[in-house]
Amino acid sequence: MDLDFHEKFKSVILEIEMAGRDYAEKKAISWQAQELKYAILSEEMKKLPKDLAFNLKDSLARASEGYRQYLKETAQAIKEENIAKAIYEKHRANFEALRCLSSLEKTTRQIIN
Repeated sequence: MDLDFHEKFKSVILEIEMAGRDYAEKKAISWQAQELKYAILSEEMKKLPKDLAFNLKDSLARASEGYRQYLKETAQAIKEENIAKAIYEKHRANFEALRCLSSLEKTTRQIIN
């Protein structure tokens, strides 16, 4: 069994890098969307009459179409972040499996020789 571990390691490391960058980008988008929560609520509250009580404005803002749309978009960003993380973790697991296989191959060759 003659496996080209050097090329396989290069390939897996490149996949980890690309998946890591994608995960980082999606995590940043998700974080930014989550941080906008109060800005969105505030914008929705500004649209309401000024004489309403704060609690009522807050409830109406959370029920608004704009806030619902924000929640939908944020949920999608979080979903994409989680998928990117799963792909990144899969590549890391592939690297570990390859590392173990390489170690086993090395030990087997030492025993045979």
